[in-house]
Amino acid sequence: MIVRIVIAVFISVVTGVCYLAGMSRLISALLIGFGVLTSLFFALLFLLPPGSARASFALSAPGESWPFLLLALVLALMIGLLFYLRPDSEVPDGDDRWTDDKPREKTDWEPLCASHLQLLGGGVLFYLFSLFFPVFLWFPSEEAARSSVGRHPEMTVLIGVVIFICGISLALYALFRAAKGGTPDNPYLMRTAVPALFTVFHLDKIPALAAYLLIYSTNPELVFPKIAALALAGYIPVSWFLIKTVPPPSSPS
Repeated sequence: MIVRIVIAVFISVVTGVCYLAGMSRLISALLIGFGVLTSLFFALLFLLPPGSARASFALSAPGESWPFLLLALVLALMIGLLFYLRPDSEVPDGDDRWTDDKPREKTDWEPLCASHLQLLGGGVLFYLFSLFFPVFLWFPSEEAARSSVGRHPEMTVLIGVVIFICGISLALYALFRAAKGGTPDNPYLMRTAVPALFTVFHLDKIPALAAYLLIYSTNPELVFPKIAALALAGYIPVSWFLIKTVPPPSSPS
């Protein structure tokens, strides 16, 4: 257990340092790639028969694997989009390489102020709240299970997943707004600091955790592959956030 904790902490520190060192595009691609591997892993599990002795994480109920395969394809395309889209870089004043035929590109940053820090703190808290609040719908108490909520577990779990997706999407938008803060010397300061903080605490892997909790629930007979894949689709807004916060190649990191 101690060795696993040390490895997890080491990976977190290395990821954050790589962001601060200017390797944002590569690290973002690796993080999105983890979502692809997670989707393929769950798809493979649902291809195996329930209770298969060949799998260490065998499922206790059958399900369909195509939603996870579709999600893996979408995330793989987003990795390609990450390398295809090149954000505009800042052009210093007096650069004679730019003429009327090549107009000056505008920078996308704002002077760093308290509102950016408030958006950062509020976004992180709301991101965590979006995970913990739906848990009450995914795993209701015994009293709630005996009530009308327990008679329709599929709808209850689906509502929880929708709340989860909408919540993390709003939180990621707040973090994206926070990432626009910068200084004249380093216009893209928050574009490296916010993703570094986001990944150091493994917040990018929250959709994988949500899908794991839904698949391996306390009630083995309640396995909803499509709803679990929808929860794992939270990697799509996470990937969008990682793509949009990549600073231009020529910017200071």
